[in-house]
Amino acid sequence: MTDTFYALLAISMVLVVVSLLVPVAERFRLPHTVLLAIAGMGMGFLGSWLINSGVRLGALGDAFVGLDKLEVGADMFLPLFLPPLLFTAGLNIEVRRLMDEVHAVLLLAIVAVVVCIASVGFVVHWATGMDLIVCLLLGAVVSTTDPAAVIGIFRDVGAPKRLSILAEGESLLNDAVAIAAFGLFIGILVSRVDPSAAMPGSPSGVVIVFLREFVGGLVLGFVLARAAMFMLPRLGESDAAIASITVALSYVSFVVADRYLHVSGVVSTVMAALTVAAYGPTHLHPHQWASLKRLWEQLEFWASCLIFVLASMLAANVLLQITWLYFLAVAAVAIAAFTARGVVVFGMLPVLEKVKLVKPVDNRYKAILVWGGLRGAVTIVLAMVAAGNDKLPEHTREFIALSATLFVLFTLFVNATTLGLFMHALGLDKLSRLELALRDRVLALSKINVDRHLAQIIRRRNARIEGLAADPTSAGEAEIEAVPAELALDLEERVKVGLVTLCSRERELYLEQFEQQILSRRMVAVLTASADRLIDNVRDKGVAGYEEWLVDISRPELGFRLALWLHRRLGLERMLTERLADRFETLMVTQSVLTELAAFNISSVADLLGSDAEAALAAVIENRQEAVESAFKALSLQYPGYAESIETRQLERAAIRFESMEYNRRLREGIISREVYNDLRGQLAERRSAISQRPPLDLGLELAKMIERVPLFASLDRPAVVELSKRLRAVVALPGEKIISVGGQPDSMYFIAAGDVTVMLPNFQVTLKEGDFVGEMGLISDSPRSADVVSDGYSHLLALYRKDFRALLDKRPAVRSEIEAMAARRIAENEGKAAAS
Repeated sequence: MTDTFYALLAISMVLVVVSLLVPVAERFRLPHTVLLAIAGMGMGFLGSWLINSGVRLGALGDAFVGLDKLEVGADMFLPLFLPPLLFTAGLNIEVRRLMDEVHAVLLLAIVAVVVCIASVGFVVHWATGMDLIVCLLLGAVVSTTDPAAVIGIFRDVGAPKRLSILAEGESLLNDAVAIAAFGLFIGILVSRVDPSAAMPGSPSGVVIVFLREFVGGLVLGFVLARAAMFMLPRLGESDAAIASITVALSYVSFVVADRYLHVSGVVSTVMAALTVAAYGPTHLHPHQWASLKRLWEQLEFWASCLIFVLASMLAANVLLQITWLYFLAVAAVAIAAFTARGVVVFGMLPVLEKVKLVKPVDNRYKAILVWGGLRGAVTIVLAMVAAGNDKLPEHTREFIALSATLFVLFTLFVNATTLGLFMHALGLDKLSRLELALRDRVLALSKINVDRHLAQIIRRRNARIEGLAADPTSAGEAEIEAVPAELALDLEERVKVGLVTLCSRERELYLEQFEQQILSRRMVAVLTASADRLIDNVRDKGVAGYEEWLVDISRPELGFRLALWLHRRLGLERMLTERLADRFETLMVTQSVLTELAAFNISSVADLLGSDAEAALAAVIENRQEAVESAFKALSLQYPGYAESIETRQLERAAIRFESMEYNRRLREGIISREVYNDLRGQLAERRSAISQRPPLDLGLELAKMIERVPLFASLDRPAVVELSKRLRAVVALPGEKIISVGGQPDSMYFIAAGDVTVMLPNFQVTLKEGDFVGEMGLISDSPRSADVVSDGYSHLLALYRKDFRALLDKRPAVRSEIEAMAARRIAENEGKAAAS
């Protein structure tokens, strides 16, 4: 039998064994990797015994022979196994949420890795006497973390989702940092043996090389991923073709970066994965995106299983021959690594919390982050690469490989198996009083509903036997048993539970609208990420957290401010129109979702939490509805043409969805043939493609409509409006923004097309609304500004600068007279108010 058949038998046996271990891991609530390590060591011991004893077991014996022959060289181990591990990790991260926790992620991914490398290096050097660079190399190998167990715990205990994002982001980015450090220390050790090997001769040279490789990897990964995202939507409905492109992307980004451009292949692969994660959900159909993620989960499962089994077999083969040095090294690594992690999590993370760069994290969750810092497949890959590097001394390779592998096994057999006990000690495995009360309420309601349905079935059966009509009103209403006093929830607690329920439902509704192709691909990513933040806020602070979130989303984001600055300073409109269009779509979708939430509150929340909680939640929803409707009305008044186009587009999307459902029903019923169905679907696809892009929002076209709404210009004919629009510039003022500052130079006046502004005079305030204008007195008198003018909300203004102001007044005497008359009236009114105050 050839080696190929031996290898096929070996791989088949491993895949069967690791698959059978999945239900066992679920039954005993253990990480799958723990059982993989046990199985790998067992197969290692059994294979050695079978080969040495000469016992023949047919195909099974040949499979163990294949495992013994299944050796992957160091030059292949990294590029073969690492890309799928990194790509899957990056693909599963919600990039928008990752940016919310970027400061904490960078702390754990960079600072924690550096601290871990230094701590492990010096402690192991002190404990074993091994060369310091070798010990630092070991520190780089063991500094990567596997977040699977921690994320599972966070999910089980209902921890804020941002903690899972934090663990995932840390694991992904610290892989890149650790592998960069790994390459640096390998290079130093190789240069000792081979002086011709090029190494930077100074710390600054090391930093420059690192930055070049890191930035180069980022750029290459992004460019390749964007090229892939350009191709994916054009591959039709072929899930296989889409998956093939992404598989090629993961390996091409790694190999091209590492072998051809000599930049970081790890960083390139990670960046490619993050780019696909950011753009994939908005460029692919939901079922295509779900299918793609399932494929990568499968690839990651195969890769990690093979790595763990092969590494555990290697450890089993030498476990009985290792010396005290390795046990000492593993003990030193464990003490140093977990101490360093504790210092970062409990010492440095609170600093970020105090300066408000990171939201506070419960100390119990911090403890889980420390104790749950397991090591996984990436650590083993690096250990195998070090073991196969022929340029390193044999004792160095053996020390790194065995120490790292044994430390991985230590974290699996000690940390992973005791995480449950750790949770119990922290009280994280117990339902809170609120959760217990909610559970009992659900059980009581379920019992009543079951009894009611059973009673109806019995009455219908009896009525059928007796030949009588069933009386639907004869069912008695059972009463819900009283909640024990110690579990009774006050109104505030019940409202908090209801808000979490409503927020979770809101997120589901966004996804449902995307599935129905009512919501655009880009907006579903924005809205679901926003809903996740809302859920975390409500869980932390209840109603106060909900209100805090509403205040946050009412403030203009950084992108909007940048777009506004570009529009004002450089006259660039595209970015601002995109942001305004986003706001239109967000408000429209939110309106429909809030309507459904109000109905959901009545139908599903009221009986669970009580009528008083339902009324409080209804008030919260109503307040938000009023705010959304007011904001949408204001935008619609400012841009009536665009609002109509967006509404028409939404209706067309709904019509296409209903037509698609109707065609599917006709096909299932056999009324139309597959050929007719395909033709109808093709026509729908053309219509869907035609409305896939939002209609353009042209500030210039809307400007003329805004001018016509200003009473001062009502008498102007169309040519005069067009001429005036060339002199006016549309300005969007943010809530609380100071439009005019007291003492400033009078360089312009403003006409209010939509919104309100407040004139802050010394002794009183004046509110100006749509159709009014402000700033004209400074231009007329040519004197410094006498008051501050502040925008009360999102206000749309028309700015007329000094030069154009004078040209307009010269050409339009009627306008001059009106402005001067208004200025005189305002001076008289202000003087009267000042005297009265």
